[in-house]
Amino acid sequence: MEVLAALGLGAKELFSYNRENFKFDQDQRLERESLRLEMQVKRFELFREDVRDLVELTVDRMDVYHLVGALFLEFCIVLFCEGRVQASAPPFLLSLFLLSNACAFIYLLLAVWLSMHASIAAHSFGVRLLTRFVRLPIPSLRQMDALRSQLKDYEKQGVANLLRLPFQDKQEWTQRGDDDDRSFPHSAAGSASG
Repeated sequence: MEVLAALGLGAKELFSYNRENFKFDQDQRLERESLRLEMQVKRFELFREDVRDLVELTVDRMDVYHLVGALFLEFCIVLFCEGRVQASAPPFLLSLFLLSNACAFIYLLLAVWLSMHASIAAHSFGVRLLTRFVRLPIPSLRQMDALRSQLKDYEKQGVANLLRLPFQDKQEWTQRGDDDDRSFPHSAAGSASG
């Protein structure tokens, strides 16, 4: 009778020990997965920051071109309106002056227009990159559900895991979502950079 009581007490202790191991392992798994998710979000935040920096570089440069072109365009208009050429100047010199000023006006108008277009195009391309290709990886409901563990999962481990002797073998817990793919879909920025 005492032998049966000792075996029962030993089995209860093994069960409790393995149950605590299961809870500890599940806590560790949850911490590991949450750290992996945080690292992945931070990684994509870096990708997004890189895209913003590259777009901002182009937009800022085009804004400077736009400003300089507009100032030169103003100088051309001032030369047309208030620029006086002496009356004694030969007509071909006056014609060359007006022609070169008109050409400068056209080229500067084109430069202002193209710099404005390039700034808008770079900004819209950056928004397109951020919204389509470098989105933050938000886990799906299925992925979040795979992280959840309950003690009823422990009871499904089988007698060999429930009453396993400590330090005898490597303990393998079966998880609820082991056959599911819990990884995030890779984006263009993630596969190109990582």
